[in-house]
Amino acid sequence: MMRKILFLVFNLLFLFTAMMAQQPKDSTLVIAKGQDAELAYNKGLELYSQNKYDSAIVKFTEALKIKPDFAKAYFNRGSVRMEMKDYDGAVKDFSKAIELDPSLAKAYFSRGYAYVRGGKYMDGLKDLQTAVELGYKDANAYYYIGMAQFELGNYEAALEAYTTAIKKNPEYDYAYNDRASTYRMLKKYDEALKDYNKAIELNPSLPFYYDNRGTLKRIMKDYDGAIKDFSEAIRLDSTYYIAWNNRGRARFLKGDYQGAIEDFKKATELKPDYAIAYNNMGAALFKLKKYRQAIKAYDEAIKLDPNYGYAYANRGNARELIKDFKGACKDWQRAVSLGVKDAQSFLESCNSR
Repeated sequence: MMRKILFLVFNLLFLFTAMMAQQPKDSTLVIAKGQDAELAYNKGLELYSQNKYDSAIVKFTEALKIKPDFAKAYFNRGSVRMEMKDYDGAVKDFSKAIELDPSLAKAYFSRGYAYVRGGKYMDGLKDLQTAVELGYKDANAYYYIGMAQFELGNYEAALEAYTTAIKKNPEYDYAYNDRASTYRMLKKYDEALKDYNKAIELNPSLPFYYDNRGTLKRIMKDYDGAIKDFSEAIRLDSTYYIAWNNRGRARFLKGDYQGAIEDFKKATELKPDYAIAYNNMGAALFKLKKYRQAIKAYDEAIKLDPNYGYAYANRGNARELIKDFKGACKDWQRAVSLGVKDAQSFLESCNSR
């Protein structure tokens, strides 16, 4: 019987934060006697400040029907749509505001922000850089430039942008967290650890900061430190299924396979469609030589994600050890077809049977 390498794929961690900076708005009241557009606009601002977004949209739209060239109304309606996560609608409104007033730097910033939120990082980067050129040099502008550069794989440029954001706002914990993740991608682990520590010092209440630092410690093979950080993330948010999965990984790497199984199980209870956690659970069961239970875990991973190549490779390994050679070969063949190149070596034994 050939000894097979166990392939594990664990969940990718959030490398940067959710975008939490406040969306800018132009809160300048327009007072003009007898002008209904301005009255509707001012009412829209009032409703916006009260977080009554649907009603604010109605009032800004009312103002625009009366005064179609009202750039500030387009801008603030776009800002409301950002709050409502209608990124495409926000882009349209910001674009109209820019068309009416090309010098409106905040509109370029906000459209860039909307593009980034919508995953259009190159478009977002272009607008954010234009905003800076027009004088919008707020720390948030550089932060989102860093985020766009990070997503585009331009890590050195992301590093520069995050550093500028921190210079402008030394208390910017999100920027420290994301710069740390950038250092991590560049394999500058000592610098990354310093920044994660600073982010946590500035804001010790966010679970994903601990989760990210735990991932770094796991990379640095400080498994006890990683487990401690993941445990703190879980203490802060017991529903944080990613942290449960990641603590399971750290326990797995430390050799605590039963503890890892318990964590992976909890992750799947919190997120029943978490294919990665089922695969990881199978890996831990495999280590405990519970091959049939491991196969059931891999079955679930594959059920949830029929194109999960590593789960097929792992299930093939388990099937081989219960002497289901036909099933093993079928799984390895499927894994190879899904791009798991290392599974090709497993197939050599199939040809000799």
